[in-house]
Amino acid sequence: MNLRQRLLFEWCLILLIGITTVAIASQWRSTEAFDNLVYDRLSALSRPQPDDNILLINIDEPSLEAIGKWPWDRSVHAQLIDKLAASKPRSITLDILLSENGSPAGDEALALSMRRADMVYLPLNFSTPGSDGRAFDTEYPLEAFAAAARGVGHVNINFDDDGLVRHVNLCFDGGGSAWPHIAELVYRGAGTASPAFKRLQHCNARLLLPYSPRNSHSEISYAEAIAGQIPAELVRGRDIIIGATAAGMGDNYAAPFGDGGVVSGTEIMANMIGALRRNDFIQPAGSKPALLFSLLPMLLLMAGFLRWQPRTALAVSIGCIVAILGISVVALTANVWLAPGAALLGVALVYPLWGWRRLQAVSNFMQQELRDLETQGEVVPLASPPGKSGDLVGRQSLALGTVIDQLRDLRRFVSDSLEHLPDPMIISDLDGLVTMANHRIEEYLGPIASGTALSRLLDDIVAPAHRRSVEDYLRCLQTELAAEQDFVRFISPDGRHFVMRSAPIYSDAGPMTGHIHYLADISALAQAENDREEALQLLSHDMRSPQSAIIALLPTIKDDNVRSRIEGHARRTIALAQDFVDVARMGESPLDGTDVLLVDLARDIADNLWPLAHERRVTIEVTDESDSAFVCAEPDSLGRALTNLLDNAVKFSPDGGTIHINISKHHDMGGANIELQICDEGPGIDADLLPRLFTRFAAHSAPDARIKSSGLGLTYVKAVVQRHGGTVEAQNRPEGGACFRMRLPEAAEPIPSPDA
Repeated sequence: MNLRQRLLFEWCLILLIGITTVAIASQWRSTEAFDNLVYDRLSALSRPQPDDNILLINIDEPSLEAIGKWPWDRSVHAQLIDKLAASKPRSITLDILLSENGSPAGDEALALSMRRADMVYLPLNFSTPGSDGRAFDTEYPLEAFAAAARGVGHVNINFDDDGLVRHVNLCFDGGGSAWPHIAELVYRGAGTASPAFKRLQHCNARLLLPYSPRNSHSEISYAEAIAGQIPAELVRGRDIIIGATAAGMGDNYAAPFGDGGVVSGTEIMANMIGALRRNDFIQPAGSKPALLFSLLPMLLLMAGFLRWQPRTALAVSIGCIVAILGISVVALTANVWLAPGAALLGVALVYPLWGWRRLQAVSNFMQQELRDLETQGEVVPLASPPGKSGDLVGRQSLALGTVIDQLRDLRRFVSDSLEHLPDPMIISDLDGLVTMANHRIEEYLGPIASGTALSRLLDDIVAPAHRRSVEDYLRCLQTELAAEQDFVRFISPDGRHFVMRSAPIYSDAGPMTGHIHYLADISALAQAENDREEALQLLSHDMRSPQSAIIALLPTIKDDNVRSRIEGHARRTIALAQDFVDVARMGESPLDGTDVLLVDLARDIADNLWPLAHERRVTIEVTDESDSAFVCAEPDSLGRALTNLLDNAVKFSPDGGTIHINISKHHDMGGANIELQICDEGPGIDADLLPRLFTRFAAHSAPDARIKSSGLGLTYVKAVVQRHGGTVEAQNRPEGGACFRMRLPEAAEPIPSPDA
């Protein structure tokens, strides 16, 4: 797995971890403590003004001292209700549980006062957990009080996990009956339900209560109120809430004010009535919107991590944190609470995870690449950098910097080497565009800009007659035929001769990235070839013509001895010229062979030389031990080579001697070979001549040698045998005479025709 694939895999893994963590935190409220802290700070920035139409009458410590120990006789409450009703308030909420019987007289007096006032609201309470395994127990007011009250509503208090009262229920499902909160009943009066109540998705939905500043509502002591110390104007048209505030009465609760103080149940109720009238209860976002809000910043970051630079990723991460908090603030002003904790957790989780994994991956990559470069010999072994950096990545960065310096020097070396090549050089990419050219080609064509099309340069380098062959060669570079043509030769428009050799350039990962084209100026070599060809023409034609004319004039010479000697020298000169031309041109064309029965060829040569042998009474014996084996050969050239060998054997055999020609088959690891031996009974070959017998003019290097020849006959024999893929050697026989041994590969068996 390469670095890119590994990073992509780890990116997917971190994305999965992030989504899972954020989803759990969002749905299971794992960040509720943090969210509550943020909410408390944000809500404290702008608290709503208290409702001036609410008056709190507190059962406080001075009231307990003035009236007596709690609980009071209910006739006391009856007196207060009568006095308040006389001042015509909008409503009276008696936030006291009346679920147990008091004195008969007091209960009767209170019920009578409530009926007369016709504006008194009473609470009921649900205590959880209930008794006998029930979810809750319901504490109803006594039937007489419930009948006399204008309405009965619940006063349940919701505590968050930290014990603070932030949420309230405008409705409570009490075992099949939906009980509105007493504050909702006060809001309604004789009218309809509040907008907040109508928006409830279900009865037990919790809303965040926006608190006015602590102790900001109008309030008075219960003792002062019952003593008649309340001006009628303070009561008229207001909602009166009567409840306990004295310590130890159990109706004081911790609220999110940040100072550690408590608020009374009556103040909570006053804030609820104010929120109902202002219609500014804060609705917590639903689970789906909250989950989407929590996931979006993390998903944005994860998508950007694949493309952004680390600096950009850090800036966007900080921006996401600011945006999350900003969106929560904006939503809160619209009375919607988007808890930022899960979203911030996602950002705080994926950024360091991705940064760590990316840093670790880069560290591993640098370590592996440095090791590979050292192993492959691309750079000199790297010593541990001195303690300029204490961490691993810092040391690796220093090592990488050293490697880059070495590679930069290597690149400069390669660039300088290419630049100072003695011949023109061009580098092109796979699209045929020039990426680099040395000064030699620029001296010829002028400055070449990077990106110039190679075809455009060929217009100036290659003559039109040779353009197609060059294009065919370049086209072969893209195919499997590239190995079949090593170079292409062409002439430039100014008449210079060039050879172009091209080679592919591969990246370290393997794919081909372009080609390097090397142009060698062979104008001098071409001129030498032309001179050589002219010399060969001179030998093969111009020198043979005078000799042929000499032979044609021989009949005019009367002396037979002179005529014979002149004819021999003339014919030897013609043979010498022909041998020289044939040896010089050997190898210029591929072997065009056919299957030849070697024994028949040997017998034909022996028959041709029979007159010469008969004149010397020399016998030529041909023995075939090869089972009539064939060789793939050019009959003319191989025949001339055998003629040269047999002619020498006849020439140096004693009168009446015997020449043995033996043909046999041999097998070795390379396959079957056909061996032809020509052995004579002559004086043999000088020992000092044997090592260089087949070189040009070897016979002339020894003036007193017994073998006198032009020095090209055996050279021609060796060239022909090598052209046929064989070998030739000479040795002296122990019993006297020379022996030439020629080995040629046996011809392959013909493939039968399907129609045969």
